[in-house]
Amino acid sequence: MNTEQIIQQAANWLTRLHDEDVSDAERHAFNTWCQADPRHAVAIERMRSLWGGLDTLPAQPARIALNRAFAPQRSRRVQALGVLGVVLCGWFGVQHMPVWTADQRTGVGERRQVALEDGSQLQLNSNSAVDVKFDGHQRVIELLQGELWVDVAKDAQRPFVVRTDQGTATALGTRYLVKRAVDGSTVVTVIESTVAVQGDTGEGVKVTAGQRAILDHGHVGPAQASGSADPDAWTRGLLKVNDQPLSEVLQTLASYRHGLVRFDAQALKNLRVSGVFKLDDTAAALSALADNLPIRVEYFTDLMVVVKPR
Repeated sequence: MNTEQIIQQAANWLTRLHDEDVSDAERHAFNTWCQADPRHAVAIERMRSLWGGLDTLPAQPARIALNRAFAPQRSRRVQALGVLGVVLCGWFGVQHMPVWTADQRTGVGERRQVALEDGSQLQLNSNSAVDVKFDGHQRVIELLQGELWVDVAKDAQRPFVVRTDQGTATALGTRYLVKRAVDGSTVVTVIESTVAVQGDTGEGVKVTAGQRAILDHGHVGPAQASGSADPDAWTRGLLKVNDQPLSEVLQTLASYRHGLVRFDAQALKNLRVSGVFKLDDTAAALSALADNLPIRVEYFTDLMVVVKPR
């Protein structure tokens, strides 16, 4: 059963359990379903968390829809459909489905280091998720979202592969980064030694230390200079940039903040940034940018920031 089917079943169970006419037999069937697969319990837990989060949203469409869905005059089927629609819309809007059941994941603004069973060290950047698939023949990390850094332990019998929907990055040495960019491409940056990068179309390129390659639409581009003297600075909580477009810096800072950072990239296209910023204090980083560039940073709420040219 795939993740989408599990989520749909979890939503159905959630609506049935919130019906005042739910029977003991249905509750027993629900408990049986939860125990049938570890992913079932995870899906229910996270969907309940989302459900609870909707209760805190004043006068939002989701809250209104929930109230309507539970209106006494509505039939059970209409209630179920209404709530199912609300919960699934919230689910899809918050994160992509596979992320919820990932083996390892981080929240917004969180970084995490993971020691893998083979001795390799993995770090996840903000809002990232991976599945880990090790067996007697290979070691595969499926990057579902975000960015990872890995220091690979040597094992001549089992290749170490990071896979995304664009292709693979196979370690021929030790340390490298893989990132799923917001435009859908995959960026592989090598910190030490060499990585073989291959697109889903079959073409490949070897990328050495200080270089990166971009996978897009299943094709891999040529190896090129990474453009950063310290591309894994984020593993130490830092954003280091040198003559980088302001819009790219804002995009990175936005990935560490809950809510939205809105800006018009075209209006800011002539502004570039050099400096070092702490990723754990994005408000200070935005303030420093406003102090040194002709821009205004306006906070409408903690969850809505707008950056405009002066």
